[in-house]
Amino acid sequence: MAEVKKTLKLQKLADKSLNEFAEQVGSLEGKPEGGSVAALAAALSANLALLAGNASAEGSVPAEVLAELPELQKYMLKQVDDYVRSRSPLRKRLAEGDKTPEEIESAARVACGIPNEIVYLMCHNLEMLDQIADVCPDEMVSNVLTAAHLALAVIASMRGEIKFLSGYMMEFTFQYTVNREAEINVQEHQELIDGLLEKLQNRLNKA
Repeated sequence: MAEVKKTLKLQKLADKSLNEFAEQVGSLEGKPEGGSVAALAAALSANLALLAGNASAEGSVPAEVLAELPELQKYMLKQVDDYVRSRSPLRKRLAEGDKTPEEIESAARVACGIPNEIVYLMCHNLEMLDQIADVCPDEMVSNVLTAAHLALAVIASMRGEIKFLSGYMMEFTFQYTVNREAEINVQEHQELIDGLLEKLQNRLNKA
């Protein structure tokens, strides 16, 4: 029996069926939470971008984009489980109830790494979507739009996660910096984001 429990514990969330994953998200005993859900959404965003890119005329989408999108999808699926692992020390220290603010802050800092990385990667995903939006077939425009909104939802979710985690940090400089890093990434891409959404909406209106 102990061996069976060990095997179950080692199962990856990314290997579960959609039904199993959804059930774990809704269960108080599950551990995926928002970060894992966001990572899954990020993977799906990359896959929709790849779908539209593959449907485009040969040579119209840069080869490096078509090569990078599957790698992004795989990496984001890995983050579904890595997110749980990164939050585990903080979850344990909060549950124990006898940890010092310094110990809790240390665990929160560890957990902040993945959300900021996901913000960066989704901004890059939007860059690749922008290269697909002009050249994909009309029937793929709604898929690109869905991919863009998924990426934006992931970014918003991860910025919320960073804000929450930084609340455990006593050092103002680090607290400010970890939030500012994500903010700068979004600000630097805001013009591209606005243009991408407008471009896609215009294509839909003409369809």
